[in-house]
Amino acid sequence: MNTPYPIVYVRGYAMTSKAVEETFNLPYYGFNLGSTQCRQGMGRDPEMHIFESPVIRLMKDHDYVDAFGRFASTQGEPIPDSVPTGTDWRRTLWIFRYYDPEAALFDEARPVFPQYAVQLLVFLNKVRLACGGPDDFGVNLVAHSMGGLISRCYLQNPRFLEEYAAPDRNPGVAPELLQPVKVQKLFTFGTPHRGIRFRGGLAPVNWVREMTGGMREDQFTPRYMRRYLGLDDTDEPHVYRPCAYAPPVERTFSLVGTNAADYVVGGSRLAVGAKSDGLVLTENAYVYSGPRAYVHRAHSGPLGIVNSEEGYQNLRRFLFGNASFQARLRFGHVSGRLPGTDRRDVLRYLTIEVGIAIRGIAGYLDMRNEREFTAEQMPLSAAGDHYEPEGSRDRVLYTGYLFAYRDHRREHRAASGDAYSRWVVDLAIKPHYERERRFSNSRFEGDHFLDDRLELALGDETADKPFTYRWQNTDTIMRDPVEEIPPDGVRARYVIELPRPARRYLEDVQLVLDVIDWD
Repeated sequence: MNTPYPIVYVRGYAMTSKAVEETFNLPYYGFNLGSTQCRQGMGRDPEMHIFESPVIRLMKDHDYVDAFGRFASTQGEPIPDSVPTGTDWRRTLWIFRYYDPEAALFDEARPVFPQYAVQLLVFLNKVRLACGGPDDFGVNLVAHSMGGLISRCYLQNPRFLEEYAAPDRNPGVAPELLQPVKVQKLFTFGTPHRGIRFRGGLAPVNWVREMTGGMREDQFTPRYMRRYLGLDDTDEPHVYRPCAYAPPVERTFSLVGTNAADYVVGGSRLAVGAKSDGLVLTENAYVYSGPRAYVHRAHSGPLGIVNSEEGYQNLRRFLFGNASFQARLRFGHVSGRLPGTDRRDVLRYLTIEVGIAIRGIAGYLDMRNEREFTAEQMPLSAAGDHYEPEGSRDRVLYTGYLFAYRDHRREHRAASGDAYSRWVVDLAIKPHYERERRFSNSRFEGDHFLDDRLELALGDETADKPFTYRWQNTDTIMRDPVEEIPPDGVRARYVIELPRPARRYLEDVQLVLDVIDWD
């Protein structure tokens, strides 16, 4: 059974005094903002999709209770022992209002970055006391942008408690508010886990930011990030080494935005470039080796990543789903040539495009493609009359989460009327060739080894079969996969053969799906 925990939202960066005031004037720091735009529809008429906001949907879908007016003061401060016995403390929702002291009403100086993390620790302890201080207390942190770095400063700096959160460095704070609080899961929207870097000709600006700090913008540069994240000088900033009270890397999730064009801050959009959400490069927006997904959303604004249906669906499944699935390609070797190529064309690498959609959900929960510079790449080396992958033969395509199995499917059964959780994987594998003396992409645009949609159905305890699949372009009926003996910690492992046309080029290549009990 998936155990709920209090959700604490940590918002992103407010650079200017105007941005601080705007943040201060939002009761939920933006977590209550919804959206109405959906750029899908037939003909010339647009379609609207009303997304009420994460706050409202968490209340509707998962019975969460807003702390304001009940368990928190009008200033957002948790009130000790305020959650009554009849209320499930695990389903309470809190907003960490850490920018309030900097607003004109209070006019306090902006603290150095790690002090925000200390404020977060104090806030989490106040939430614990508001919930009555249960022995099994823990929280789920949901963070946008800089909020993810504040969370990581607390979760992974091994010296955090002894240095930044030491009682002698925090006079006036009760020692019981500086005790570590267990964090069960961390979900980040558009967090610059590897920093914010400008492109090409703006590289000197990166150096100025790192050397001078600007408006505290040095906190997004690698040198400063390594310091407050407790990393070595040789570490990349997105390396995650959790403390004992922090979730392991597999219980973190990074949602990456890919829509730079719709980011509302034009200067940032131009400075960072297209391979971003308008502020954070896609290659910098995830925790190293942790699960992640890509959605066509901007960093913030009307088409922002937080106030999106795709973002919310990834969030709720990560927090409350009871089955995790990991899809990956297991490669043997590549042989055969596409029409239009000859021996002068050497196959150098493959690009792998992936789209993940779940029945009944608007939009893709994950979309990686060449157009948005997010497709997976697999370098190849010639080996006789075929090609083999360089390095690992496995490529993880996606780690997702489902509401599956009997005790967790009330909502799904009402919507679908059957015993299966259903989703699809759009999968395309494209070759890239290189000729001697000059680079040339010899394939015609659109040529591929594989371009198909895979339908998947995971059954609960009442289903006739535990798992079935169908390739839309080649199969007319649902098929049974090959089942392998799963390793420890994996509920089931299924191996799916690629459709016959793809096997002409991709020999001994399978799609492997691991299903894992998730809490």
